Amino acid sequence: MVKTALHRRLPLVAVGIAVLLWSTSFGISGEVLKTASPAVLSVGRFGIGLIVLVPLAARRPLFARTLRDPRTILLGLLGVSIYYSLTNIGLEFTTPGTAALSNAALPALTALLGLFILKERVAPRTIVGLALATAGVVIVAGAGLTLDIGVLLCLTGLASYALYTVLLRKGAPAEPQQRAAVGRQPAGAVDPLVLATATAVWGTAIMVPWLVAETAAGAAAVPSGWGGLGGLLVLGVVITAPTLVLFNYGAERLPAAVTGVLTAAIPALGYLFALLLGESFNAITALGGAVALVGVAIAAVTAPSTESSPAGSGLPAHADVAASPSERDQ
Repeated sequence: MVKTALHRRLPLVAVGIAVLLWSTSFGISGEVLKTASPAVLSVGRFGIGLIVLVPLAARRPLFARTLRDPRTILLGLLGVSIYYSLTNIGLEFTTPGTAALSNAALPALTALLGLFILKERVAPRTIVGLALATAGVVIVAGAGLTLDIGVLLCLTGLASYALYTVLLRKGAPAEPQQRAAVGRQPAGAVDPLVLATATAVWGTAIMVPWLVAETAAGAAAVPSGWGGLGGLLVLGVVITAPTLVLFNYGAERLPAAVTGVLTAAIPALGYLFALLLGESFNAITALGGAVALVGVAIAAVTAPSTESSPAGSGLPAHADVAASPSERDQ
């Protein structure tokens, strides 16, 4: 019983850790962009992340097949290429704290897309959590968010990431009889590490032409100094690689509305990290962040009552799921 309860909390914990790591990326990216160009940062952090992920994922079943799946390409475009490119370009026009605050739109966008695309029913307590989280981020946004080109770019990227989150969930079995036994991955499901790595491979590949164009225009700049080189290394190894795997694992197994509410912590935590890097304190922003975190806590309490479903890879059924790993990767 205890083991079952802990297993049901794993997706929640995974998204929570991913959100915590994610919230630090705005400030670190801002530091890297003091010496680096947006394309170098975007491709560089994922290139470093892939150095960590590919050797681990390549040993697992279905890696080659997942790379070939059109859905993986779409996920890479939405969740990596568009989101990170627009966010990093946006950071050229706005501050890291403001970029973090723009994430105020993500919980509502994710919940709405989950409602319309997945037809998910939202539990009453999750609705309360979403309402509080939204109220909190509105307070935060009203206190520190200014609508400039940087924010507009970040918001466009957020819309892409919300769709990415919902599509991760789409295809995951929702009925109890479709679920695998606790602690076991169903046949045909894709390992979160495999899907995250394959998604990152395509997302990075799609961004390479942007890097080539930036270089051809003479605008490419390589990071320098501890803040630039060290920040890029931290982004790749400590933030990008773990966040991809953890978020994919949790988002596939939690209702989209719950995942969306959990992301409401990003503006508050991101702003807190920006304060640590030198941005000025705002009491109203702190209040809004606290309200948002209360909403996140309510959603987190609700989430364990929703059984987590196995990874929904969306890949077509394969006749040889019982074959050896090498045969399945052909």
